[in-house]
Amino acid sequence: MSSRLVALTARRAALQAECALQRDDAVQAYAEITQATMRVDRVVATVRRLTPLLLIAGAGVLIAVGPARALSLVSRGFALRLYAQQARRLLG
Repeated sequence: MSSRLVALTARRAALQAECALQRDDAVQAYAEITQATMRVDRVVATVRRLTPLLLIAGAGVLIAVGPARALSLVSRGFALRLYAQQARRLLG
């Protein structure tokens, strides 16, 4: 009976060590995710802060290049975006 108790105790200690390693991995993964989301939050905050300026700049560009040229640039931009997405799917 004591050999079985020793084996069970050793198994329990091994499982506890494995759980501790997995817990540390989870904490590290959570920290990485938190750090990435903090970067995204800063970008979103910056874009929100600059939205009026971006709208004014966009209107200025539209006036400067004219509506026909602006529409042409927008359509080219959408086409380029489509090609980039397709390339990313093929490569990813």
